[in-house]
Amino acid sequence: MDREAIGTENIHAALDVLLNLPPLKKSPQLSAFLSYVVHESLAGRGSLLKSYTIATDALGRSTSFDPATDAIVRVEARRLRQVLQQIYADPTCPLDVRIDLPLGRYEPSFRQIAPTASAPPVSGPQEPADGLQESEQRYRALVEASAAVEWRSGPDGSLAQTFGLSARTGLCDSELQGFGWLDALHPDDRAATEALWRACCQSGTPLDTTYRVRHRGGQYRWMLGRAVPLESPDGTIREWVGTMADIDEQVRAAEALRTSEERLRLAMEAAEMMAWDVDPLTRQVTCSEIGDRLMGATTGPLDEFLAMILPEDLPRVLASLEPALRGESAYDAQYRIIDHEGRLRWLSARGSMVRMPGGGGRLIGVACDITTRYPEPQVAAQSRWMSA
Repeated sequence: MDREAIGTENIHAALDVLLNLPPLKKSPQLSAFLSYVVHESLAGRGSLLKSYTIATDALGRSTSFDPATDAIVRVEARRLRQVLQQIYADPTCPLDVRIDLPLGRYEPSFRQIAPTASAPPVSGPQEPADGLQESEQRYRALVEASAAVEWRSGPDGSLAQTFGLSARTGLCDSELQGFGWLDALHPDDRAATEALWRACCQSGTPLDTTYRVRHRGGQYRWMLGRAVPLESPDGTIREWVGTMADIDEQVRAAEALRTSEERLRLAMEAAEMMAWDVDPLTRQVTCSEIGDRLMGATTGPLDEFLAMILPEDLPRVLASLEPALRGESAYDAQYRIIDHEGRLRWLSARGSMVRMPGGGGRLIGVACDITTRYPEPQVAAQSRWMSA
């Protein structure tokens, strides 16, 4: 029976009942997952449900979420299917509309059912055993394809089973079990990681953290560790399921970028050079911190910055600036300003249009104070500017 025959109101009513049953009420993560996919489906967007949208819109992941390295959606989908199956198997289940999450997709299905108060309990999973085995094999293949390590632990956080960690670290499974896996972490990361993990196990909060792991060759690599709890029908944690994804290259690339940016910033400060950009559409200017020292401002409308330029220099500046804002040529100008303290300064500025990935562009450039190259008396220059 399709959802039109059941009725949107009846589906919403069934969802409200489900979300207030103990297994879902005690799991905000699963409740958010189910609520999101149902509402998206009823809004006609069920076919657009993907791991990325569920993770970022429902599960609180950032826009940098990568389904290839983070199995959170797949893990939570499996948990949700298990919980729904347990709810409908309960002979006291009060629902007459069944909401399921079919295997292999995230768009829910809706089916009218008779109240099950007098129905015998379902003795086992509705899927054939070979179907469950095939599903498990598919999941394992996805984990292996993503180069992630999968692991499972008891409610207290002690490692019970791992797939791939032994091959990475060179430690045997018996050495990793319990809390032995902490020995593979960088000494500087162990205490904080253990404290966070034990706190998650106590509160039932999903784990999301980074740490360095010693690999077989002796080198340490950054890993992203995530885990979610699997709950029993009574809401207690049955076990934890988690993944470790190698993010060493991303971390090192980000660190190299930060180092490069800091070096550039220090070099520009030493040269008293200011970075700036102009949005051609809004004509809004943004400058680096040195702009406050040079002009008394780091942001504002372009007209306010142009008003600082001496009138006799302004036409020359505009002749180069306006074509640059249209992307027709580069910007290159030398001119005088009266700064916020009434002092005359000579500035040299250069810039060019940089196209943005989403369309449009920004005029980006640098400017530096070259006043020492021009010995013109400041009082005379200020006098001419004041009388203009």
